[in-house]
Amino acid sequence: MKVVLSTPPGRTTELWPPLGLLYIASSVRANSDHDVSVIDAFCENLTREQLIDRVEKERPEVFGMNCSTHLFLDTVSVLRHIREALPETKLVLGGYHATFAAKEILAEYPFVDYILKGEAESSFPMLLDRIEADRSPADVPGITYAENGTLVDRPFELIQDLDGLPFPDRSMLGDLKYGYMLQSIRLTTGKFTTICTSRGCPFKCRYCSCAAFSLRKWRPRSAENVVEEIEEIRDQGYESVTLVDDNFTQDRKRVERICELLRKKRIRLQYYFEGRVDNASYDMLRALKRSGFNVIYFGVESASQHILDYYDKKSTPERAAKAIENAKRAGMLVVTSFIFGAPIETKEDIERSIGFIRSTKPHAVQINILDCLVGTPIWDEMRQKGVLSPDAWKKNHRVYEFEHDGLSEEELLRLVKDGYHGYIEGWKNARDIVRFLKTLVVNPSARRIVLTNLFNPDVRKVLSEDVIGDRKPDSR
Repeated sequence: MKVVLSTPPGRTTELWPPLGLLYIASSVRANSDHDVSVIDAFCENLTREQLIDRVEKERPEVFGMNCSTHLFLDTVSVLRHIREALPETKLVLGGYHATFAAKEILAEYPFVDYILKGEAESSFPMLLDRIEADRSPADVPGITYAENGTLVDRPFELIQDLDGLPFPDRSMLGDLKYGYMLQSIRLTTGKFTTICTSRGCPFKCRYCSCAAFSLRKWRPRSAENVVEEIEEIRDQGYESVTLVDDNFTQDRKRVERICELLRKKRIRLQYYFEGRVDNASYDMLRALKRSGFNVIYFGVESASQHILDYYDKKSTPERAAKAIENAKRAGMLVVTSFIFGAPIETKEDIERSIGFIRSTKPHAVQINILDCLVGTPIWDEMRQKGVLSPDAWKKNHRVYEFEHDGLSEEELLRLVKDGYHGYIEGWKNARDIVRFLKTLVVNPSARRIVLTNLFNPDVRKVLSEDVIGDRKPDSR
């Protein structure tokens, strides 16, 4: 059969390859002779009409899409039009939002034939086999669909042997140029891609749906398997790589083995990764830096302990400050993120976080207002409080959209502005500028970022107080 997989249409400057779809497409190719292709409508900045036109020309027997909560309504709009144009095409929906709202989606949008919950590298090829053989797919793990007027809803299963999966075939994306932007500043240079070296997370942060999607199971790929893929990536001409793991540094010995193999094979790429502040020793970060891991992203979220406890973050402001200092000492560029707007958060709590930003001086900062997303504990909390409308599950919500005792939208937007101002103010001293210049000497990624953005007109706009004040926080 001809199979087309696609991301939703949209516009973005954060161009990350659709790694999940590539994994699924590569698994289909490895296990069948179906003709499968991938359209990255999101990163191509396709309109809804452009995507629909491309799919109509392909005329696939099966068309699948993934989506987040933010793009759900755009996704079902595309599927509706594909159903009208190609009534014989089977429509499949997956991704985080579909996983947590499968029954609601089928009830509201019956033109969707099948929903696959959770990881689909095994279940999607199974579904294709059932469709081709005209057999019931009721035995496919994680499937939700209607059969003879009855809802079939099977629980999803986690893939345990990640080493057994074929590497994502990045050539399926053509010559689309990917990259990582933060506040209009390009953080990646050269040919860019992403890699996933582990899946899941054992923690259950209140604002995150990863725990539910991964059943709080952290599953690593072996260091040897990871480095084999990185070697392939290097041979394909990639220079910059972002690790999309939810918890890359969970196993220190695995991290150190990856570093050892990268040095042994003399693979020198520029890596960007996320780490938890409670697992950020100087020795481990130094080993990572020596292997090309030049940029680290810490989710600090708050400098108030009771807010971190509310988020069930299992960390402390003191650990966050130490992690930032360790990463800087190791020669890394440090990006930190904060979340403003917990229902119990006060203005004083947020001002404490702003002071933390000013004093710790991360090289970049991202400030978000708390989102309430389907599949997260904060969503369940709002549902229990009875503040959700019947259609609330269809889109993303900021915390201020619900009745609660927390800060208003106006107050939160002003405090976000203050947070970015505090970040700029924290760097207005000669000692820290000198220290940053020393980082440029030991950090190739830092040098390349600076040189790439030296004549970027958006940099001056970002550093301008007026523009920072008008910027709306990124929605994660």
